[in-house]
Amino acid sequence: AEANGDTPRILFDGGSLGTEPGTPVWSPDGRSIAFAMRPAGATDENESDIYIMTAGGDGIRRLTAAAGDDSHPHWSADGKRIFFNSARSTPDLKADWTAQWIDIYSMASDGTDVRRHTECKATCTYPVPSPDGLLVAHRRTVPTSAADWAHEPVQRNSEVFVTKIEGSVTLNVTNSPAYDGWPSWSPNGRWIIFASNRDQPPNVGQVFAVRADGTGLRQLTSGPLSRVQPSASFDGKLLFFYENIETDRFEIGHIARTELSLPE
Repeated sequence: AEANGDTPRILFDGGSLGTEPGTPVWSPDGRSIAFAMRPAGATDENESDIYIMTAGGDGIRRLTAAAGDDSHPHWSADGKRIFFNSARSTPDLKADWTAQWIDIYSMASDGTDVRRHTECKATCTYPVPSPDGLLVAHRRTVPTSAADWAHEPVQRNSEVFVTKIEGSVTLNVTNSPAYDGWPSWSPNGRWIIFASNRDQPPNVGQVFAVRADGTGLRQLTSGPLSRVQPSASFDGKLLFFYENIETDRFEIGHIARTELSLPE
């Protein structure tokens, strides 16, 4: 679609290659789109792989073929690598997805040179590298008492972590019993923008920002509608997010935007 939402069109619907294509992300040069999809013929309900196509929806190539869940691709700022989460190191792919070991990996944009960046032995997903290429922000579940998206009590708390790409140093930057997730970076790399249902009704999230060292937490959106999956425009002046109404029976949503202003 155009930037104002006009003239939307389907680029790829899976066809004979797979089902449920989703989580598309532009390459920094705007020429390619990485996405995840369940490959055709997959028998595991969690099976997912990373694919790439041109900005016009052509030239589709499969980049991963490991068993289990490979998903949530995000490009490095220079466009040379794609970060993703994978269950390839889990001891038992037949276990429930929530009990599998899902870690953060990256690969060259042609699918070669796969590297592992975390040893979570838990659920680590949605990896987004920092603009300078030194850190990766990601969601991670920790075994503490918490509340899920519907405010039901659970023993797996969803937090946003920042991990050094070279090394094992990692930091919980959200530290809340609420559900925190969907991290992204401000263009200058000083802020992590994420969604959380802290202090919100069930199934409602808002967008927050926190510095990469976990300080300076601030709320960026408010209101009765839920706002999640945030990302900033390349110039840092606009904030885009998925705005929706969600109940246990239905979900209706759309892409929305608002002005963004964060301190240096």
